[in-house]
Amino acid sequence: MTSGAGAAGHSLAFRVMRLCRPSCQVDHPLLVDPSDVCNGEDSVNFKELLPGLVNGNDPGFWKRFELQEPMDAMGLSGQLVLPQTFGSIYLGETFCSYISVGNHTNHDVRDVIIKAELQTERQRIILSDNSKSPIESIRATGRFDFIIEHDIKELGGHTLVCMAVYTDPDGDRKYLPQYFKFTTSNPVSVRTKVRTVKDTTFLEACIENQTKSHLFMDQVRFEPAPPWSVTTLENEEEASESDGPISGYIKSLKLINGNGGARHYLFQLKRPPLESSDVKLEGANALGKLEILWRTTLGETGRLQTQQINGSPTPKKPLDVKMTNLPQRILIERPFLVRMEVTNRSEQFTGPLRVVMSETDDNGTPRTVLMNGLLSLMVPPLAPLASTELEVNLVAVAAGVQRIAGICLVDARDGRQVEFVPPTEVFVEAE
Repeated sequence: MTSGAGAAGHSLAFRVMRLCRPSCQVDHPLLVDPSDVCNGEDSVNFKELLPGLVNGNDPGFWKRFELQEPMDAMGLSGQLVLPQTFGSIYLGETFCSYISVGNHTNHDVRDVIIKAELQTERQRIILSDNSKSPIESIRATGRFDFIIEHDIKELGGHTLVCMAVYTDPDGDRKYLPQYFKFTTSNPVSVRTKVRTVKDTTFLEACIENQTKSHLFMDQVRFEPAPPWSVTTLENEEEASESDGPISGYIKSLKLINGNGGARHYLFQLKRPPLESSDVKLEGANALGKLEILWRTTLGETGRLQTQQINGSPTPKKPLDVKMTNLPQRILIERPFLVRMEVTNRSEQFTGPLRVVMSETDDNGTPRTVLMNGLLSLMVPPLAPLASTELEVNLVAVAAGVQRIAGICLVDARDGRQVEFVPPTEVFVEAE
């Protein structure tokens, strides 16, 4: 490939060829018989010229267009075609190029410094530079060749700048820049959905192929952010009918068809229970990053990593209250004790607090489990990150499966509700 700007007046010139896998040569030949050139289908001696080549009583041309072998339908000629241009360059691939600096004059040039630089909108990357050890000379009609490589990490326009500084036969120092431009695009589109079910978060990722060729997924891995742990959920693949030597390999291939083919992946994320020392982690919604590795039909590799995927933010609670101990047996109209733990997750003192329980639910229906004795229980002030335990005396007025609900913490100074205790179901036995 040559640049748009010429090298007029210079002894040297750059030629650049991208090093990538060749493509297959596909031909769709027109199948005819040599005798058709001299004899038509209606010729008198048609059957005599083509003995044994026609089937049945109909000696038409269409009989000779039947495929004799299944491979004939592919049109593969067995030849490979080298790339003529830079072609399609995608994000995540390795750009490899063969650069040739040729002396097209009848005299030698001396002290040649060659530099290759890749420019994007954000940065400049030096790919090759021999400033510290210049080439002594490039003879007439000679050349100097080298190879550069770079992992494409940015979308949009790229400019490969090839520069040469040399001394011509007249002793003049000359500078030659040449520019080779190409554009990179995104090979895949990644769409994600995050759903939370109780203490488990599910991440669904849809990977869509935006190239014209097929992509074979080598690996689609989710790297969770601390303190998340991840499990990949996959469907059980049906057993392959073939038992050949490569049946296991074919079964493991995860193909995404070109021009919009897609494949879905599901990940299950969990995080451990927060301790008092992990208060700052609560409220963070960063789940992690998705890493994608693939191969093209001719084995070229690519790798992409998404940006940080965020989930639903976890509200940061100033107080955490939970039931830690329930009696193994609860009888109707018999008082029982429930142990609760109150933790101050804020960075300042809180309290004093009161533990109260409503006698009816939101619909006005009387509750079947009530507080026994005093209708409120005091909790002393708590230091930052401190916790305390207390016991609440309850009584059940109905048998069967009942809910302990309606318990909350209120500020003893202004009566403001601070935190609700999660409801718990218990079984109440009748005497």
